[in-house]
Amino acid sequence: MTMPAKLPARDFEEIRLAEAIERGRCPVCDARQEASYASLRGIAREGATDRGLRAQMDKGLGFCQLHSSGLSKMELQQTSSQLATAVLLDALLRRRLATLKKLAGNDAGNQYRGVAELADPRCPVCAQTAEASTAAVRRLLELSADPAWSGGLGAAEICLEDVYALWTAALAGSKEVQARWSSIVAAQLRRLEALQKTLAEYAHNSTSDRRHLITPEQHAAGAASIRFFGGTPDRDRQR
Repeated sequence: MTMPAKLPARDFEEIRLAEAIERGRCPVCDARQEASYASLRGIAREGATDRGLRAQMDKGLGFCQLHSSGLSKMELQQTSSQLATAVLLDALLRRRLATLKKLAGNDAGNQYRGVAELADPRCPVCAQTAEASTAAVRRLLELSADPAWSGGLGAAEICLEDVYALWTAALAGSKEVQARWSSIVAAQLRRLEALQKTLAEYAHNSTSDRRHLITPEQHAAGAASIRFFGGTPDRDRQR
């Protein structure tokens, strides 16, 4: 894959977006993961003693499955302990247990409505990642006014979910934004057509009598297709 040339960046947010594109990562995935990391790091360090967070938890705030696990891993990475996570989850469990016991004593209709409401944990980390994703999409569409960024976005490995997000935001924007996105998505479609063709060649050469014909490009196309549908895998962060 040909990496985009170095993109002009004026602030830290633009530098991060540019680095993601230049390194073959989906820039919106990268922004989302950075926000998740920062939020989990802060909660792991101070969440058990943060009165504001504890008050929010008492009002029904919780953590989704992904970020419950992520919180415990973050604390373990930072302190070799999971005590703060256990304290937070104990507070959540006590509240949820009381709610579930009360709910179990209601009729089926009330149980149905109550369970549906509880199914949304109102995860604060999810809220942070959603905000970061929206901000990244907005900034990328603004940056697309620069020909270098427009070209970079056309060649970038943007995952399917975030192609949809950018497309939706562009259609809600001005005619200038829509026109810029039209050019970007045309380039993305050409990239995806080339990827699909290489994947087909990879599949054709996958039988035992043709495996010696598989090229490094075909192997790379398989990995790229997984990133396209599954998003860019998280990267190590030490800051």
